[in-house]
Amino acid sequence: MKAIKKILSFVLCLSLCLSMLTVAGAEGGKKKVVLWTWASGQFDAVQKGYFATHPDADWEFEEVIIDADDYLTKLQQGYASGGDMPDLLMGEIGWRASSFALGIWDNLEAEPYNFDRSTVLDYVPSVTSDAEGHVVGIENSQNPAFMAYKRDLAREYLGTDDPKELEAMFQTYDDYLTVGAQVYEKSNGTVTLFPGLGDVMTMMWMQRRDQCNMNADGDIEVSGKVKPILEYLQKARDAHIAGNLTIWSTQWYANYGQQNNILFPSASWSVTFQIEPNDPEGCAAGNWGGFSPAGGGYGWGGTCYGIYKNSEVKDEAWDFIKWCLLSVEGAQYMKGASFFTTLKEAYDDPAYTEGTRESFGDQQIYHFMMEDIASEIPSATISIYDSLVVDSMNMITEMMTADESLSADAAYDYFMEDLQMKVPDVTVK
Repeated sequence: MKAIKKILSFVLCLSLCLSMLTVAGAEGGKKKVVLWTWASGQFDAVQKGYFATHPDADWEFEEVIIDADDYLTKLQQGYASGGDMPDLLMGEIGWRASSFALGIWDNLEAEPYNFDRSTVLDYVPSVTSDAEGHVVGIENSQNPAFMAYKRDLAREYLGTDDPKELEAMFQTYDDYLTVGAQVYEKSNGTVTLFPGLGDVMTMMWMQRRDQCNMNADGDIEVSGKVKPILEYLQKARDAHIAGNLTIWSTQWYANYGQQNNILFPSASWSVTFQIEPNDPEGCAAGNWGGFSPAGGGYGWGGTCYGIYKNSEVKDEAWDFIKWCLLSVEGAQYMKGASFFTTLKEAYDDPAYTEGTRESFGDQQIYHFMMEDIASEIPSATISIYDSLVVDSMNMITEMMTADESLSADAAYDYFMEDLQMKVPDVTVK
């Protein structure tokens, strides 16, 4: 999704800046494996590990930064014109089906790759396969999402900072309304549960990722999940359980280090790329915790990697992907950035999901995310319309934030009108 693309583009380079930089001026003569990416530096640490364990590798890694919003267009234009193309392809969950439809991804189950889909978690092949059913991408990681919270504010306004007690407090979405209204009143309007309606919408939307945006007839069919979300957003706005921050905005990032909100819907990568960079003092004090939200844990985000069908360095590119995303050794490097592999073998060792981070104090946050949350996540679905639908939802959420008189019914009409304009020849219902 566009939001995920933006966050990774901004924060990954900050978090991994001390790792090995992309080889830009290495000695001539080596092959180059080119990656087009919006997430600068994502492979810096694992790249260092790869070359350290593969001293005979005779190639170098080259990143070309492409704006997230332009990525799909650049692929289309490059392939159509016969121009430059990357060797390593990226497919973000929000638009990967559209990328797969370009027909530029190699079948990784065929020679020379021979990927065995049984080696990864069972849900993965369905979201990394093209329309013909061939696996064309390897998932970067699992992305379990949960409810992060600030312990000090939870104690002050909710009476406890114990994750189990908080989980019991918020068993339904109506509980957010009741407790959120009390927090707003108690703080004289200075504290809300959530930073903004965008956080609430995104959480509710991701909890419905198993509901495909396209039906069997090829129509866009989303009213069944859009209407309930908009109805709840109206209630949430009227009960003042959320602030007015726009998700992914500069102010929204800075808000992690402030004292305005208690609850923060978060994914595993949020720990490394949202919470810790923006609240260093709170993290040093172990002021963060996590619990399973109303509606249960969910998946949020996801990027897969594949190989361009006309690449001249397929062997090198595949060897890197295999080590990085399909080996226990590579999984340890990715874990450092809160990216947990989809390789089944890694979970044979209980130690893989053990450990915590200073920001979460004595809570075993890795175990919580990977054992309590990840095990409950429903399978995701993908369609060529995903990014268009979410863009319209983001727009409507911002409209409801800005205009307190905008009802859920009116917002739904605006949503349908906006989406239909994007795809005038497609039935939207």
